[in-house]
Amino acid sequence: MDSPWKRFWETGLFPFLEISLGLSLGYTLSFLFFVASNELRLVDTSDTSFPVLQAVLLVFFGFGFLLRKYVPKAPKTLLLFLFSGNTLLLVWVYLYASSEFLIDYIFSFQFILLSSALTSFNTGMYCGSIKDFRSLSFALGITLFTFYSLFDIGIIVPLNTLIVVLLFLLEVYLSSIFFKQPSFSIRFYKIRSKIGNHPFFTPFYRSALSMLIAYLGLHLYFQPGPKIPVILSISFALFMGRILSLVNGIRRETKAIYLIGRILLLTGFFFFIYQSYWNYFYIALCIILAGLVGFFKPNNTKVSEYAFVALEAVAYFGLSLLLYHWNLPISLRTLLALLFVPIVSYQFFRTRSTVKIPKYAFVGISGLSVLFFFYPPSIRSTTPFSKKEIYEPIPFKISNIEIAKKDYIFYRTILPQESKSFLPKESEIEDKVVILGLVENTTQMISYIEKLRKENHKFIIFVSRKKNQTSTATNALSLLKRQSFWGYDIYFPAYMERPFQFSDLIPKDWRFKYFQDKLENADTNEIRLQLENTIRYSSGDLRKDALTIKRLYYESYAEYAKYYFRIGQNKLALDAIILARKFENPDIELLRIAYNSLKFTSPEPEFIPILEDLSLQNEFKEFAWNTLIPMFESIGDWKNALFTMESLERYYRDKNEISLAKELELVRVRLYLNQENWKDAEPLINQRAKENPDSVIWERLKNEVLEKKESAKRVYQRPEAREARIQ
Repeated sequence: MDSPWKRFWETGLFPFLEISLGLSLGYTLSFLFFVASNELRLVDTSDTSFPVLQAVLLVFFGFGFLLRKYVPKAPKTLLLFLFSGNTLLLVWVYLYASSEFLIDYIFSFQFILLSSALTSFNTGMYCGSIKDFRSLSFALGITLFTFYSLFDIGIIVPLNTLIVVLLFLLEVYLSSIFFKQPSFSIRFYKIRSKIGNHPFFTPFYRSALSMLIAYLGLHLYFQPGPKIPVILSISFALFMGRILSLVNGIRRETKAIYLIGRILLLTGFFFFIYQSYWNYFYIALCIILAGLVGFFKPNNTKVSEYAFVALEAVAYFGLSLLLYHWNLPISLRTLLALLFVPIVSYQFFRTRSTVKIPKYAFVGISGLSVLFFFYPPSIRSTTPFSKKEIYEPIPFKISNIEIAKKDYIFYRTILPQESKSFLPKESEIEDKVVILGLVENTTQMISYIEKLRKENHKFIIFVSRKKNQTSTATNALSLLKRQSFWGYDIYFPAYMERPFQFSDLIPKDWRFKYFQDKLENADTNEIRLQLENTIRYSSGDLRKDALTIKRLYYESYAEYAKYYFRIGQNKLALDAIILARKFENPDIELLRIAYNSLKFTSPEPEFIPILEDLSLQNEFKEFAWNTLIPMFESIGDWKNALFTMESLERYYRDKNEISLAKELELVRVRLYLNQENWKDAEPLINQRAKENPDSVIWERLKNEVLEKKESAKRVYQRPEAREARIQ
């Protein structure tokens, strides 16, 4: 009676639970890393907190891995402590943690450190026990998730939900360690590769593993970011290689396996040293090396073997970086790259094989591969960091805000003020007012606002009325107080006093109501017209107030122009100047900003008014006229093009720059020809051709005018239609 039940537990239920647990943990951990990689993009990695968190994760994972790997029987007291800590952590995450990891990272960093240490230690313990069927199920879980993520890119699952699932699975694992009897399922779990004990196959495992680790490090260095194809190819190749090594008949094909292993290792080495083409070969490289690791993995590996693997991986990694960064002559660099050959081949000379020719052939082929194909990687990202600036200018000067005060801390606000690139931490916002914007990362911003509101921190949100907010943002803003200005609103929590008022320069009596009715819901052009009409048709205080408000609008947009020019956003600076000049003519400081911005910006028709303003100043007129002529020509405004060209010609003649003035005659001729104005073009061309008989350009223009005049005189007559004859 006991034997069938025992057989059921050992070969039925327990194996099924172990395989399910490994598959679930592999899938959940992959899912967790996928979501965490997106969350960590919003974390300030330059701060000291982030390296501390990384160190805690690595150190405690390593402790757990080594403990479980080399101390099979964990102390019961340690297991009880870990189980209790996991339970408390699971309850806290489920009940109190925010749906966004970033919020807990900012406001509860100490607890994040503690929970990271505990979770990584438990995960390290599980990874230290990965072998046999548990390794197959774990690799299958990773493969399933990475394969699924290729088809469903928009996976949205809160990080705290994944952490709860992971903690629950780790609880199950700790329980299985605590209650499992040593005799349970030993026969089922201990699977052994048919070639795992063969001494000739050990070099394949070590070489492939060290090369794969080195490549992964180089891949992360040269191409940081999500690596779903790499993870998928490695997990799938490991899984299939391990499955293939369990086939019974394969151990009888030792010579064939040895030959195929060498060919595959040489192929993987070729892909590794052909580093300039990693963009094309990296999937094949990962599949070959991971497949070799899974297939040739020994049944028992000593600690010293992993030490050698680590040294080889460091040698591959260090030599690759040295050859990439050290600007050596090509011949010397190639000779230095030959050091890759002893790293990949010395292990074969450590085996007790009497056959020497295959070893020397391996060294010779790998050396020739280095000599002919090695080139440092060229896949390092060269795209410059481009910060997407916010362009939602508002007339903030109509309020009494002083953005230069040190009492404020800005994050992605629409005000013309340098903002933090990452959400401010709790230590940074003490005794300060946080000024926020709902421009990007709306979900994280709303969670951050909720946390600020719960902890009674002071914050203000500036929102332009030009932008339509999402329903989620609208619901979050509805919980705050609102104060309206012309063209924008500010939101603040109920426990704050009203932070701003209209500027003291704006009247507070019936005149304010007059402007309020006209400007409240108007756009920029309507506001300009309303103010100009008031100035034109009103008098006294009302006209004076309109001039004051117009000046405040100009100063607001001028501040945006100065800010964008200061941070190197020339196009946005010009856009702000276009807004500012709708209310007043730009002053000399703004014109100087426009001049310096136009030098680094592609000319556009909308910049013509700014260039016309520049042409009124002596220090900018030459640049402005030279830029205006082709712009007028491109939009077909020949009259202004000719007028501008004549102004520039007079300018050069007044400065005695006759050669430059004569060069403009070609521009004048081109303008005449584009208009088919032969009357003015022909005398000028004939005169210059007569003065310069050896000039090819004037002779060609003369012939071109004659041909076009002749073609214009030709009259093409359509032949008369003949009557059809009736036969």
